[in-house]
Amino acid sequence: MFPDPERLSGLIPPHMLERGRVVWESYSEPVKRLLEQRRMPDEGWPEDLIAALLWALSRWDTDKDPRAARIGEREARVVSRLAELSAFGFCHGIGRSGTLVDPQPKAPGASMMYALTNRLLEDFLSRLGYSVKAAFAVPGATGLAISLCLSGLAEGREVIYPYAAHKSPIKAIRLAGFDVRIVDTEIDGDEVVTDPAEVEDAVRKSPDPAAILATVTFFPPRREDPLPEIAEICEEYDVPLVVNNAYGVQHEHYRDVINRAVKKGRVDAIVSSTDKNLLTPVGGSFVYSPDETALEEVSRAYPGRASAVPVVHALISLLRLGMNGYRELMRRQKECRRLLDELLEDLESRRDDVRVLDVYNPIAAAVAVEGHDPVDLAARLYVKRVTGPRGVRADDPFGTSRLRGYHSDYVTINAAIGARREDVEEAVRRFEEVLEGG
Repeated sequence: MFPDPERLSGLIPPHMLERGRVVWESYSEPVKRLLEQRRMPDEGWPEDLIAALLWALSRWDTDKDPRAARIGEREARVVSRLAELSAFGFCHGIGRSGTLVDPQPKAPGASMMYALTNRLLEDFLSRLGYSVKAAFAVPGATGLAISLCLSGLAEGREVIYPYAAHKSPIKAIRLAGFDVRIVDTEIDGDEVVTDPAEVEDAVRKSPDPAAILATVTFFPPRREDPLPEIAEICEEYDVPLVVNNAYGVQHEHYRDVINRAVKKGRVDAIVSSTDKNLLTPVGGSFVYSPDETALEEVSRAYPGRASAVPVVHALISLLRLGMNGYRELMRRQKECRRLLDELLEDLESRRDDVRVLDVYNPIAAAVAVEGHDPVDLAARLYVKRVTGPRGVRADDPFGTSRLRGYHSDYVTINAAIGARREDVEEAVRRFEEVLEGG
């Protein structure tokens, strides 16, 4: 796959061989550097080089052995070449029944690919400024990764959950076999916030607290949980803390919140999505922690072998972007978020039926609407081919992230990583159209 130029001597004149060697070594140098340094590249790779690396690694798996007698029930037998291509040949998957990150004897290539991905994730997070010591990719989306963390870390009966209007975390808690003790939120101006005293009270009142599941990223007007204070509570009461940072890697604000929590108290595991942060197909996530032992416990909780495909997707994105490419995406996200503020403030200045809510959120904005059904507005935006907005009625406790309701109907509008200026401009233009009845 990556030929040794010395073995090609005698086929063509020496001066031509030398010229070709220079070209080849320039092309393959990123692979050599990656395998030696095991760090995220500064510059993104061309896609053909990424594909070459993946196919080269997958050739190490035992199902590629032409002389093997494969008689087991799981031998990476794939009836369709199309299916094999979609997995880049990593048909044996990753992990062993005991631990997700353990090397798989039948899959030396996939095991190397997975280990390399995890090393790159650790370097990626470290260079973004996260105070973490270990990370690994999970072949399941954020909700399943939260369940995995709770299964590996929590030992009591109740998981304390400061309320956020999202079904997945609650389902994740129950899937892991725990009861949910919800802590209701409060309204502070336009913001929906969590009172750390209420979280501590819930821990004290719980007959058997298993963990706290805190939320960092969510739709406005819900603010991130007061993570540093919750981390102190977890340390004081010896309760694990799992953090849902679903799409927060794209912005430094959430990194800073997490780092303050790590400094002040106990943080066991943080979960982020690969599709929301690394722009992969939906289906993967990654878990990271300042505590290597905690991540070992999480890894041991995974039942059985796992698909390699979501991990491959993460590795592809990391290599395709490089650190410089990712930082450029972060810069563009901030630019689009500023643009969103400008456009919404202009809209507010021209209309009496909208008010931009005074809530800090570096990813999205919330707009209070009067005389309109916000759910209907969001539905009509969807028909107008605007995806992402969320309409919430004031008396909908699920939508508002407060069980006792909110003071206004509102629509959230996003400017997440990967969005373009023209997307934001068109979304706000069509929002005004639906406000006009269009």
